[in-house]
Amino acid sequence: MLSKKLYPLILITAAFNAQAATINFDALQPFDNYAPVPAGYGSTADVAVSYSSLNLNGTTAYNDALLWNAGYATLNSAAFAHTSGLLLSITLTAINPNQGVTLESFDVAAYPGPGNFTRNASDLRVVDGTNPTNIFVDYAPYPVPGDAPHTFTPGVTAHSIRIILGTDWNNGINNINFNVAAVPVPGAVWLFGSALVGLGLNRKTRKV
Repeated sequence: MLSKKLYPLILITAAFNAQAATINFDALQPFDNYAPVPAGYGSTADVAVSYSSLNLNGTTAYNDALLWNAGYATLNSAAFAHTSGLLLSITLTAINPNQGVTLESFDVAAYPGPGNFTRNASDLRVVDGTNPTNIFVDYAPYPVPGDAPHTFTPGVTAHSIRIILGTDWNNGINNINFNVAAVPVPGAVWLFGSALVGLGLNRKTRKV
């Protein structure tokens, strides 16, 4: 049986465990093509998700992204910018100011048309959601395949992360995998926990 003195440490450890989640637009089926992604879709208790379509200067043109049933390579569903020529923006922000979001991976594919040809993504970045000029990963220009999705694995962590994809709306995204990053435990907390354990062992020794 665990000592009661270990319970605080167990609770501290559990509080900082990462919670994984996936944004999968397939779960919204059935929907009409060009239907907007529901506001906040994919949000969790720890992460707020938002969608928008941006002008090239970064200003908001539409507070949404649109959905397509099939045809973006082998993806069953995909999200894309409201109008061709705009930038699709998906932002994931940790609700707790002391936590961060880790963007593990996402799939991008092209609507190929005849011949399964690729479409160039002139803009494909992972940036800081609060400061988009802070670029974590820049994949562009990238020839997005029309026969099979390409999986990107940025593996970056920040309080807020934004995926930007453009400017051809024939490039779509799905299967966005993320988690809430573990928060480093301050040394004082570990010291306090160690003291509790030590106190318990000391008392046990005295009893003996």
